[in-house]
Amino acid sequence: MPAEIRRIMGGEIGDSVLFTVQDDGKVVVEVIKKRKLSDLGGALKSSVVFTDLEHEAEATKEIWVSKRVKGTQHNGKNMD
Repeated sequence: MPAEIRRIMGGEIGDSVLFTVQDDGKVVVEVIKKRKLSDLGGALKSSVVFTDLEHEAEATKEIWVSKRVKGTQHNGKNMD
């Protein structure tokens, strides 16, 4: 879809466009906005408090590093 038309419709790259043909032959064009991951924060019930994406990314890195270190120690391949 040309960028000018997309802008007029309020669409962005990654959004979907839905074309519907009505009974009278008219075509209705709708932009279906792509949901961003940050929009989903709080969508699922959890006892864990969500802070922000940067904090979550750092916490995830720490968890994976911890698991890898434990895995190498458990396999007798401690790098110390």
